[in-house]
Amino acid sequence: MPQDLSGETIVHVDAGREWRGGQRQVLTLCRGLRDRGVGQVLVTQPGYPLAQRAAEEGIEVVPLRMRGEFDMLSAWRLARLIAQRNACFVHAHDAHAHAVAWMATRRRRDTTLLVSRRVDFPISHNVLSRRKYLDPGIRFLAISNGVRDVLLAGGVDPTGVTVVPSGVDPSRFTFNLPAEALRTELTIPADAPIVGTIGSLVDHKDHACLIDAWPTLLDRVPNAQLVIVGEGELRSALERQVAEKHLTDYVTLTGHREDIETFLSGFDAFAVSSHLEGLNTSLIDAMLFGLPAVGTRAGGIPDLIRDGETGLLVEPKSPEALGEALARIVQNPGLARDLGENGRRHARAHFTAEALVEGTVAAYLSALAP
Repeated sequence: MPQDLSGETIVHVDAGREWRGGQRQVLTLCRGLRDRGVGQVLVTQPGYPLAQRAAEEGIEVVPLRMRGEFDMLSAWRLARLIAQRNACFVHAHDAHAHAVAWMATRRRRDTTLLVSRRVDFPISHNVLSRRKYLDPGIRFLAISNGVRDVLLAGGVDPTGVTVVPSGVDPSRFTFNLPAEALRTELTIPADAPIVGTIGSLVDHKDHACLIDAWPTLLDRVPNAQLVIVGEGELRSALERQVAEKHLTDYVTLTGHREDIETFLSGFDAFAVSSHLEGLNTSLIDAMLFGLPAVGTRAGGIPDLIRDGETGLLVEPKSPEALGEALARIVQNPGLARDLGENGRRHARAHFTAEALVEGTVAAYLSALAP
């Protein structure tokens, strides 16, 4: 196997217009490859957050407006860029980028297409989707074992799938903010335990299940507070749910916040209620802070939470079980401490930015091998 990527060029493609976990991972990877001296260029939507943030960090950005999965014009422009840069790899980071990059590289035998798969949604059965997933020339980087299982169930050859987990950079946190700051801002009493979650307010995150779980927790811990950090299409529906269940004194929706460390420093426990989840970088962040976590047996969450060791697991869409597991943590400080410390060690060992870059470079080198 080759020992390094000297003289090679990687073209990254991300078609996302938002700033979410996937885009954070692309920037984290590009930053790590840059620091290793790897030649690369990032092709992404013009004027959106990923393009702006990457350019600010000195990463070369080529703007390309990708209007859909099978945008022939953008595929032609991407193919021209690949030829100009004589790129050995094209690394697509989302479903739309996958389709555009697949069309751009189909006739280039000297360019390998790698696709990061970040979601555990089943592969669509439509003809074009099947073709882009079942092309034997593509190598997939699944961010968790759960995502890998979905790819294999969809018919992808297992020899073409490598698990490379998402990673976060611990150095972006100070780990010394006072826990009291969050209580002061939200006017939460010192004796009220705070359970938090961070993520976009979208269906697969299933915040509705977490809100439904709250009466079960309140039966055992009458002053428990839930703080939901994030924005999304379901915010209004979740606010109505909170009001209808008479939980306005116990549940706070903060909207989007950039000062995530304020919340991670102030939470006493962390919850993930998703019914679909590729991995969940917010959960990794929480584990780095030593927060005891309760999550669902969905997608890649069991890669992070080993039940009874690094956290507690419950079945998806089971609000009563979720509430009981949270009560178990809140009412047992010793258990919470042990789960949190085990989780911290697990996250630092396997889910850092350094591990992400090392795993991706290994996948690149493997693709270069005869």
